[in-house]
Amino acid sequence: MYTAWEKLTPRERLRLAILYLASITLAWLLGFGWGRHAVSVPQDNQTAASTTEVVDLTQPSPAPEAVQTTPTEPTTPPPAEEVVVHVSGAVKQAGVYRLAAGSRVADAIEQAGGATANADLESLNLAEPLTDGQKVHVPRKGETPPLAAAATMAPPTPRTMQTSPRATARASVQFPIDLNRATAEQLEAIPGVGPVLAQRIIEYRQANGRFNSVDELLEVRGIGPKRLEQLRAYVVVR
Repeated sequence: MYTAWEKLTPRERLRLAILYLASITLAWLLGFGWGRHAVSVPQDNQTAASTTEVVDLTQPSPAPEAVQTTPTEPTTPPPAEEVVVHVSGAVKQAGVYRLAAGSRVADAIEQAGGATANADLESLNLAEPLTDGQKVHVPRKGETPPLAAAATMAPPTPRTMQTSPRATARASVQFPIDLNRATAEQLEAIPGVGPVLAQRIIEYRQANGRFNSVDELLEVRGIGPKRLEQLRAYVVVR
């Protein structure tokens, strides 16, 4: 008996062989592509798993971190690098000098050439710090310092300041004066009473007769309770 292969013609055998080879080639190609896909898939899954973050929605979200800020320190003006002082008096070269900040009175005197032989340095505080614009006066021996001279001057008394005619008239009036006999000039000598008010007092006395009491001045226009209390020390009724 003949097999199926033997029954085929040479041409049919060639076609069958070609088909067989094509099937093997296709199977090999499909197998090679599937193997590459099988190797790459786990790698992609592993990468995706490593980069995926799982968020638990049941937990409260963490508060944002507070930003720490450094407080800004207040800026202060830089200290002065020098001071300008005026040195006068018993020094060899009086004048205006520039010295470094923090210098003392002794430094200013030295800058002015030093003190003279008749300088009274004991009256000064040579260790006193200098300030900008300060005047350093070195007195001579026997010289009264300007501040001490000003302190020993007697303050002017009220009598020495009375130079106006009205002040002179006030000094000549003997207080208290009688309201019923006082002249306008005598009334003007009272502190706070001018020519107008003095004339009103005279006119009131002429129109109403003599004053019976000092309180009756309240009837004069321009005199109130406060002004009356000021006048009590200067007037009487006799």
